[in-house]
Amino acid sequence: MTIATTSELGETIRNRRTSLGLRQQDLALAANVGVRFIVDIENGKETSQIGLVLRLLQALGIRLTAEMSPVPAVRSASEESETFDPDNFTP
Repeated sequence: MTIATTSELGETIRNRRTSLGLRQQDLALAANVGVRFIVDIENGKETSQIGLVLRLLQALGIRLTAEMSPVPAVRSASEESETFDPDNFTP
């Protein structure tokens, strides 16, 4: 499963919590966070603290892993001869 947004993360957390039969209050106690935090993260709040998010995932038995995309090929020095101009940048 790929999670790319805070809304998708919140949905994943909510789905796991409900599948385990936990109320938000139960999860808050298990993860040692406030109920308001559970409400915010399940609603996709973007400013949630990562340490608390990790604690919440651990309490739910969700393991967070990172997958690395292939690194773009490095350009040779001759291809990079021009100085970078952010005003004329085109990807």
